[in-house]
Amino acid sequence: MYRKLAILLFSLSLVLVSSSCGKAPLGPVGLQAENVLAAVRDLNRAYERRDLDSFMEKVSPAYPDRDGFRKAVENIFLSYQTIKQKVFTNRMEVYVQDKGNIKTAFTWEGEWQTKGGKIVKDGARSTLVLDKGVFKLMDVEGKNPYLLYENPVPARQ
Repeated sequence: MYRKLAILLFSLSLVLVSSSCGKAPLGPVGLQAENVLAAVRDLNRAYERRDLDSFMEKVSPAYPDRDGFRKAVENIFLSYQTIKQKVFTNRMEVYVQDKGNIKTAFTWEGEWQTKGGKIVKDGARSTLVLDKGVFKLMDVEGKNPYLLYENPVPARQ
């Protein structure tokens, strides 16, 4: 008797759980979040491949000192043979403002290696500012994940 009741309750709960897992299409906010995630991944892929043209296509013309940024990234691509960068998307926060741009904050770790074997490691929590319409990089708040710094910022003081 108890066995039949347990099987019945289990079957009923299984039916209820499976019917509640229907997939609703993403709304406008969900689509924005997907586009932000895709933009960050595209930037990182182009950066790791050391493809300057593809990387700069994802940077807005409104980026402050875009030409200086391009030259700095180009020097990194010339100096380092291998670039690995990990973005922790499970800790990413996306801020969509009513007026203005989209900000996405995330933690990243990077590793740059020369042909000679010298390895530079860095990482931080940074905020990328993306254009709301085309999802291109407009600015970086905090430590720029695409530049190397001579004196690393201390984690604590």
